[in-house]
Amino acid sequence: MNRIKRFVIVACTTPLITISVFPTISAASDENPSTLGNVTFPTTCTVQSNATFQEGLTLLHHMMYLQAEAAFNRGIEQDDSCAMLHWGVAMSNFHPLWPGQPSTPETERGRTAFQALSGITGLSTVELNLVDSIRAFYEPAEASYRERIAFWAASLHDAYLASPNDHDTAAFYALSLLATAPRGDKSMVQIKRAGALLEMLHDMAPRHPGVIHYAIHAYDNPPLAERGLPYARIYDQIAPSVPHALHMPSHIFIRLGYWDEAIEWNRRSADAALAQPHGDLVSGHFAHAMDYRIYAHLQRGEVEEAQAILDEFLAVENHQPNFGAAYALAASPVRVLLEQGKWAEAAALPAEMHSAIPWEKFPQCTSMNTFARGIGAIRSGDIEKASNILKELEELRAVLDARKLSYWESLTKVQMMSIEAWIELSLGNKDLAIQLQTMAADLEDTVGKSPVTPGHVLPARELLGDLLTEIGNAEDARTAYQMTLSLTPNRHRSMQALQ
Repeated sequence: MNRIKRFVIVACTTPLITISVFPTISAASDENPSTLGNVTFPTTCTVQSNATFQEGLTLLHHMMYLQAEAAFNRGIEQDDSCAMLHWGVAMSNFHPLWPGQPSTPETERGRTAFQALSGITGLSTVELNLVDSIRAFYEPAEASYRERIAFWAASLHDAYLASPNDHDTAAFYALSLLATAPRGDKSMVQIKRAGALLEMLHDMAPRHPGVIHYAIHAYDNPPLAERGLPYARIYDQIAPSVPHALHMPSHIFIRLGYWDEAIEWNRRSADAALAQPHGDLVSGHFAHAMDYRIYAHLQRGEVEEAQAILDEFLAVENHQPNFGAAYALAASPVRVLLEQGKWAEAAALPAEMHSAIPWEKFPQCTSMNTFARGIGAIRSGDIEKASNILKELEELRAVLDARKLSYWESLTKVQMMSIEAWIELSLGNKDLAIQLQTMAADLEDTVGKSPVTPGHVLPARELLGDLLTEIGNAEDARTAYQMTLSLTPNRHRSMQALQ
């Protein structure tokens, strides 16, 4: 009996589309389990090319994009007539759920691979539909990145309805629902639909890497985190040495305040990443895991351990210069100081950060360092310095706006309002200070937490609790800390403030 539900997709600037989803999906074979998980996607290529494609596809579902691209390219060297190998390269350079957007070289590699698909004939229906979905992303070159993601998602909707029994098409379709889910939608209708589809897929294909991985992403939010726990518990069973697979469960553990688990899984992830470098560079997966480790130790009140991990992290010179590494290298030094309330030390942070990163490419990361210096300055009594840093943040915000990085522009606005609130408090304008910090907290709660981070370096709602405490309004301060804990359970600073 078919299980049919109806819902609405909201995807960037595209019109609302009402669709039917979730026909019955056939079970997949679990024979010959691998250390990467199981996918079953027969191609129209040679037996050898098909085997290489399966390897690349499995890595693609783990979001080990560089490794996946290498596998697909290895297959192309042997058989460049295999369409799905070129499709794989194009997909490996398109990261729909990651913050930011692909670099220029990644986009060029992806577009070159897409162009190689033209003229290839004899594809199966499933292959042809996936090729069409990648064409929907790369062909409208003048469209914005977010618009092209929406085009890709709309094409995958059609692909899924045409081939509902193909687990990989269904998994990518679920991923597209997550990638195009509207931010700030408290109903989370689209995210819940993706989760329901992935749960059904898991019943049919319990070792499919994309199903488990994307289910964790679907439930990486406070109201749904408990539903992600079963997937977090089993991800390493299908991929015990994949760095990102070892890291991903901590997204759920962090949401639930399970610090022991977050520390252990990210330790394993960091070790696996070190063992799997990107050429001469330390993989960005290492940096990502280290930031999560540091955060979790801080939430256990283990400052010395966090500092030791930070020192180890910063001592590495050859980090992969991508967004994930940039974020972690910017956030971690800031966290260690702000979590302890070391305001003067935060104010004295150097504006220059780790030399491995071309920081001009990542203004959304440099804003954390700037914010730390600003909030540190005003909370240690230096109004002039804090006011000057506000000007730096305004310049960064203009850059983010120009680059259409709206999520990060909103967070920079939160940072600015927080510093402004504490400046007003220092000037004796208590009501205005409360108003500004409340607005900052409301905005931050609306835009939410990016998957790149275990948490904001200093939550605006928690800062509101600090501000109200300074004023002497203990009751409202308590409410602010409790609201912070409702979003980030077991957060150390808020728990300490409530004692």
